[in-house]
Amino acid sequence: MLDTSTKEMPGMLFHTLHRIHRNAVQAELNARGLADVGSPLILFILDHRGDHGEIASQRQLAQALRVSPATIATSLKSLERLGYVEKRVDEQDARRKRVLITEKGKAAVRQCFEVFCEIDRKMMEGFSAQEQENLDCLHRKMIDNLGGDRKGGCCPCCED
Repeated sequence: MLDTSTKEMPGMLFHTLHRIHRNAVQAELNARGLADVGSPLILFILDHRGDHGEIASQRQLAQALRVSPATIATSLKSLERLGYVEKRVDEQDARRKRVLITEKGKAAVRQCFEVFCEIDRKMMEGFSAQEQENLDCLHRKMIDNLGGDRKGGCCPCCED
């Protein structure tokens, strides 16, 4: 008989945790009037790169988030229509478009960041500082074991 308990399948626990976390974040974003943001990580990356004087391309965003360029194009079209980002033609290559975050997008990033911090605080309630550090190390080790390219950090915002 096949043992299908989650104890034997850590990936199932991660999937469940991810789904519950995503739902909690989305519910809070909805409550704050940010239901239309879609993928806050796109805005986080654009804001981070903008702080460093960089203007991201769609291809760079797709690589950072590990999704297809088509997925990014669809998300950006929505974000642009709603005023969170704008696209500009690259001065060196007219075939390439660069993506910039708008002031409205920056305001949304601040609110999204607050939501993520709030949900993460709830998620980590009852964990000691040492347990949180151990969990972080274990997650990083799992990422490495699966061939994840962290380039100095797990967060897509920190990648080159």
